[in-house]
Amino acid sequence: MKLRNILFSLALFSVLLSFSQTYEVIKVEIKCTAHELTNKLNSSANDFSPYVHNNTLYFASDRNPDVLIGGENNWSKTEIINLYQAEIKGEFNAGSKAKNVRLVSERFHFGSHTGPACFSVTGDTIFLSQVQVDKKAGKFYPQLYYAVRLNKKFTKLTPLPFNDPKYSFGHPYYDSGAERLYFASNIEGGRGGKDIYFSDLSDTGWSTPQSLDEINTEEDEMFPFIVDNVFFYATNVDGRSGGLDIYWKVLNGIPNSSKALEGVNTDMDDFGIYVFPGMTKGYFSSNRLGHDDLMYFDMERIVTIRNEMAGEFKYKKLDGLPSDVTVQIIDEDGFVLYETKTDDEGKFVFKEIETDKSYSIRAISEEDLDLTLQNLGGEDVANMAGDDKNIFTYRKIGTDQSGTLALIPDDMIDFNLNEGHLSGQLVYEKRPSEFPKNMKVVLVDENGKESLSTLTDEHGNFDFEKLSMAKNYILKVPEADDDLVLLVYDLKGNVVAQLKTNEKGEFTFRKIAPDYSNELALEDAGDDAFDFDTQTIWGYFEYENNSKLSRSGLIVRAFNEDGTLIEQELTDKDGVFRFRNLPIEKSLLFKLEENGDNFILDDFTLYIYDRNGQKIAGLKRGQDGFFTYRPLGYDLDNGLSKIEEDNLEFILGGQRKADHILVYFDSNQSQVKNSDINVLKNVAKVLNENGQARAEINAYADAKSSDEYNLILSQKRGEWIVSYFSKRGISKDRIIVNAYGESRLVDQQNDALNRRAEIHLY
Repeated sequence: MKLRNILFSLALFSVLLSFSQTYEVIKVEIKCTAHELTNKLNSSANDFSPYVHNNTLYFASDRNPDVLIGGENNWSKTEIINLYQAEIKGEFNAGSKAKNVRLVSERFHFGSHTGPACFSVTGDTIFLSQVQVDKKAGKFYPQLYYAVRLNKKFTKLTPLPFNDPKYSFGHPYYDSGAERLYFASNIEGGRGGKDIYFSDLSDTGWSTPQSLDEINTEEDEMFPFIVDNVFFYATNVDGRSGGLDIYWKVLNGIPNSSKALEGVNTDMDDFGIYVFPGMTKGYFSSNRLGHDDLMYFDMERIVTIRNEMAGEFKYKKLDGLPSDVTVQIIDEDGFVLYETKTDDEGKFVFKEIETDKSYSIRAISEEDLDLTLQNLGGEDVANMAGDDKNIFTYRKIGTDQSGTLALIPDDMIDFNLNEGHLSGQLVYEKRPSEFPKNMKVVLVDENGKESLSTLTDEHGNFDFEKLSMAKNYILKVPEADDDLVLLVYDLKGNVVAQLKTNEKGEFTFRKIAPDYSNELALEDAGDDAFDFDTQTIWGYFEYENNSKLSRSGLIVRAFNEDGTLIEQELTDKDGVFRFRNLPIEKSLLFKLEENGDNFILDDFTLYIYDRNGQKIAGLKRGQDGFFTYRPLGYDLDNGLSKIEEDNLEFILGGQRKADHILVYFDSNQSQVKNSDINVLKNVAKVLNENGQARAEINAYADAKSSDEYNLILSQKRGEWIVSYFSKRGISKDRIIVNAYGESRLVDQQNDALNRRAEIHLY
């Protein structure tokens, strides 16, 4: 029998790595570059202990709240630490735009310090420390509490059961995956000073706190934080002028192997770190500038690993085991890179394999062989049978077979639990007023079996929650036709992917990029990565003079704020249109053109809906014939203002914000609060002194009633302001009103701030 070179063509990429490639981490290095914030988020007071959830940055501060931040029930306190939050627009970096800086909740205040804080991964539970005061002894005792977010508001604080007023408990961090709360305390059982402890949550409650011995020393250890199995904390163990430094350690790794975090520590106090998942950036606190400030850093993680590939050969037709068979790993050009022999059981192992190349396995044997690849535990995870030419191929999963979970955005992933939430919507490409209701959506597993299924709601929406990120699925719609489009949403409601079905009704995606523990890249992935960052908007035009008049075939054009045409659509038979590729976080301008009919365009109202069919805006035709759909507030760099800024500032004074003018309303009232009438009086003065100037009013409501009621109420609020201006000689033609109902809440806890109108002069 002639000698055969049995070739196992094996592309080493991320999918294969989980099957046959094992690794051992040899060395981990973390390097940072610190930056001062340039977004004016820091105050002249102390700002420290950042924590990020979704697009909100939380931190502790002893700044003094003002009436707009605190609401109608504001208290006046100085040098009291409270919890604050700031909405971050766009990417998180040193210059991120921070908006709506305000107290997290008035319920957390009781006359003493509150904070720092952390959240569960879902954001529905907050853990925080609050200082209890023993006035007789003149001592302060921080204790730990938690509160649950219900109906967009937090419940009252509940103390943790292991609190003890004889000791301090602070700096909480909750690991949702392990259901474990870490904190700093000086209770007995530690190694000296303040140590880091943990308590586990189970069906029976919280366990007795235990010292984290792999971290604690005789000095102080505080401010714990975990990401990607790396434990960060602050300690004064090195004795640098008594200052705190930030250290890190791989959890359950080599004992006493903590290292100072390179690039952030100084001779002053550096503490209170938050690192984003993926470990590329984050925030921390430092008093290097004279008081506590929030700082930003870029992070580089360098991981050196030892790779192994393990497998086992068996004869196809013979008994016995193929021992002493030469096994080679060859590169794409056929050069032998590694060579070994099978042992007495037909097994082999390759070590120190580079991770950035594609290889093939070749076995030199006179007999037909089968190859089984194994994981680190010796389990069989992939079987490879040869064809009639004895060529054994482990084929890469192409982009037409990759799993749906690749499209789950980061803010829909629980990185601790390694679970994702797929939120999608099926829409008809050519029928914007119709939705695929009660349509079956199926997740098919790697074996071709139906794993999960659900039905779309009346607007084509569906959700799959708590999906394992370790599995691959194909999303399939059995009843799909060629008019069906899948929209995938992130947590903010933006569209991150749009896909069409193939002939089998399957929607297919690219795989997710591997992290450091899974570095091999998908081979030949191509350049067709889905990189959407858009919003979908659908709505209809209502004509005041004749509701029965046909509104089909109307031309609807969408423009950006600079007046550049983005897309164009036609209304269907019901006057409905849909745009699927509009930019997010920008003002959008819509223009309506009649198609041969004699319409009065100013009598149209544009109603916009969200993905759930909720009416979120009613817009009137305004400047240059546009229906303007705006985000919260305005940027003044659009060149629209016809009023001299100095004159505007002189008349309005402190009543004018940098980008808009605000007035507020009492609950269920359309008339502006008496305290804000003077604001309208000054705005009217500006309009009367600038005859060419116009006003755009965006009116809002809180979320206590139905969305339809709140939209009507916000419309009445805008109309009341128009009536006020009209009585002072300002023509209604110079004013437009856009109603947004409850769709733009600025504070989930304080409804007084949501009952408002924004006035924009141009």
